[in-house]
Amino acid sequence: MSNGDSKNLSWEAWEFKHYPKNPGWYVTLISIAILVVAFFVIVQNDIFAAVSVGLIAVIIILFSRQTPQRVQIELNSKGVKLDTLSYPYKQLKYFWVVNNPRHQTINFHTTAFVNNTLILELEGQDPEIAREFLLQYLPEHEATEETGIQKIMHRLKF
Repeated sequence: MSNGDSKNLSWEAWEFKHYPKNPGWYVTLISIAILVVAFFVIVQNDIFAAVSVGLIAVIIILFSRQTPQRVQIELNSKGVKLDTLSYPYKQLKYFWVVNNPRHQTINFHTTAFVNNTLILELEGQDPEIAREFLLQYLPEHEATEETGIQKIMHRLKF
């Protein structure tokens, strides 16, 4: 599923790893949210916190229902292209490859202040080939593991 030459490496993958959620997942989330809201209302008498927890629960439910789309990923001499989005190498500080039994990704640390980690699923692309290609343009970070947030999100099947 990869197409590569010395100037270009491309493949198609899901935009993120998707975990199907059964009704029990939603029941658990809603139950926990109700308990936390009740705690803030009854024990702390903090309506703002209760409303905040309720809104966060609604946002989590909305995000959990999103399904990934297939995207075209391209690494070239100018930068990283994700469908119509382009990230020039000057906006990327470094990268690291996560290659474990759960999943394979290339992670980039960007210059953005907020949302500064770009994660690309490798899905069928050889991680070592992608790594060697990127070493021509970016430094590699020593970390070769998922970020803490990725670990939590995978554990919660989110």
